[in-house]
Amino acid sequence: MNAIEIKDLRKTFDGEKYILDGITLNIPKGKITVIIGFSGTGKSVLIKHVLGLIRPTSGSINVLGTDIGLLNDEQMIRFRSHFGMLFQDAALFDDFTTIENVLFPIQEFRKDLSKEQKLEIAKLKLSQVGLSEEHYDKLPSELSGGMRKRCGLARAIALDPDILLYDEPTTGLDPVMTETVDNLILNTHNHNRESTTVVISHDLHAAFRLGDHIAMLDGGKVLLEGNAKTFFDSDIDLVQKFVAKGIKHE
Repeated sequence: MNAIEIKDLRKTFDGEKYILDGITLNIPKGKITVIIGFSGTGKSVLIKHVLGLIRPTSGSINVLGTDIGLLNDEQMIRFRSHFGMLFQDAALFDDFTTIENVLFPIQEFRKDLSKEQKLEIAKLKLSQVGLSEEHYDKLPSELSGGMRKRCGLARAIALDPDILLYDEPTTGLDPVMTETVDNLILNTHNHNRESTTVVISHDLHAAFRLGDHIAMLDGGKVLLEGNAKTFFDSDIDLVQKFVAKGIKHE
C-alpha cells in the first residue's frame, strides 16, 4: 500500500523549462523513503507539491487516498495536519520559546484540547526527541544547532502525523551531528511504525543507512528507484558516481 502516489507530474514556472518533467513515483506506507539527487534536480519542488504549496502544471498527486489537486486552499490547509515537516534550518519562530514552538501546531489544529492537555503533548514530544525541561523556556538563539533540530522535529511530530517529511536534514552539519540526526530520524520512525517518512537528501550514505526505498532524481525525472542493492548493481554512470561518493563518505 502506498502513502503517496505521484503520476506523470510536470511543473514549469516560465512555460518553457520543466523543473519536474514527468515524475511517477510511489512512496510506500510505513516505510522510510529517501529522495536523492544533485542540487537543482527538483527534490524540494517535488516535496512542495506533495504539501500542496505548489500546484502542478500537469499530473496528479494522491496522498492517503486523496487527490490533493481537487482540494481548494482551505481544504488543503486542513489536510496538511496529516503532515509533519522538519525544514533544513528547523525554521523555528525566533520570538517563541522551545515549548511555544512545539505548542504552535497543537493550538492551531487541536482546539478541542484544554491548555493543560496541549502542554502535556508538547512536553511529551520534546521528551521523545531528547530535549530536557531545562531548555523549554529558551529562545532558538539560545539553543545549539542540534537542539534546534530536535525542537523542530518535536514540532513536526506534535500532531502525530501520518507522513513525516525532512528537507535536507543534515546539510551543513559535521559528521558527528549528521549521525545524531540520522539516528533521530530512525528512532522517530521506529516510535510509530505506521507513519511514513520521506527524506530529501543529496547524501547517498544517509540514504543507504536510512532508506527502505530510495529514489534518485535527475533532470526532473526519476532516474532510478529501489533498495540499496538496486543502486549498487546499477550500471548508470550518474548512479555509479553517487554510489562511489557514498562508499567514500563511509
